[in-house]
Amino acid sequence: MLTVRAVSYGDADASRLWVASWDELRERYGTLHGPSDVGAEGLIVSLVGYFGDEAVGSVVVRFSEFDGKAAAAEVKRLYVVPERRGNGFSRVLMGAAEDAARRAGATRIIVETGDKQPEAVRLYERIGYIHTAKFGPHRTDAHSICFEKLLPTRVLVISGTIGAGKTTVGWAVSDVLAERGVRHAIIDGDRFAQAEPAPGEDPYNQELMFACLREIAPLYRDRGYGCIVLPRVVEDDADRRRYEDAFGGPAGVAQVSVVRVTASEGTRRERLRRREPEGKWLDWALDRTVELEAILADARIEDAIVENDGRERLEVATEVLEAVGW
Repeated sequence: MLTVRAVSYGDADASRLWVASWDELRERYGTLHGPSDVGAEGLIVSLVGYFGDEAVGSVVVRFSEFDGKAAAAEVKRLYVVPERRGNGFSRVLMGAAEDAARRAGATRIIVETGDKQPEAVRLYERIGYIHTAKFGPHRTDAHSICFEKLLPTRVLVISGTIGAGKTTVGWAVSDVLAERGVRHAIIDGDRFAQAEPAPGEDPYNQELMFACLREIAPLYRDRGYGCIVLPRVVEDDADRRRYEDAFGGPAGVAQVSVVRVTASEGTRRERLRRREPEGKWLDWALDRTVELEAILADARIEDAIVENDGRERLEVATEVLEAVGW
């Protein structure tokens, strides 16, 4: 069985495998320009595959921008030592590379190979890659064959009753993702629902919000933002499918996760008294936070529940991300 590990840039095993890969390409194509090193710019992850204690394969994923298109996750240095080929190790390495690209917020993966590497061409075709126009430095290379694979948008909806801290946690999640170098956007669903008067059959303007999301979702994909953080109450199980469809696209429906943040009633009321103006809005919020908490607890729509009472916001955000495997 192959064990795939993320290694630091310049790792000795990875560097040795990159050199071996480059040497094999020289044997197939003749003179090559450039170093075996792929460069650290835009690096998402460098992976090495181990069979026991033996380093037998490598792959690198980095963000690259070519030809005026949004940054894509580019696969480089996919390589398995000759004596270990035929065991499916390249598929395993590519699976790990794709997972890293998704986590990094990529909307597509690109990879280049050549006409003297028929085994690589077959691999990419078999695992769902499609032929695409030559990109970047490969546009004038007669030997180059380029592929791409589209990735579905990932959406993290942060739910919770009024005063539970959805928006605060959402921005903290954005801060954590930014620190990790993840391409993402944060969209406050409430902003698209603030219109008066609301229809009687839709008092919280859900239809308006989803209509707005359907319009703007393609803009985020076109600019290469594959992860969306969206604070908004989810009290109808059908809304999950509506988020999937709203952020769907050429790669299929979006992958939606819902996390509900909670806080004690006393904490929620204290937050609302600080936040809401005196009068009818405060009275409404104090009543609604209790009513909505009961609705959400009974509905159990979420994938995970995270406590947001008396904790640092970044701690809560990290737990939210861990809860859904982001």
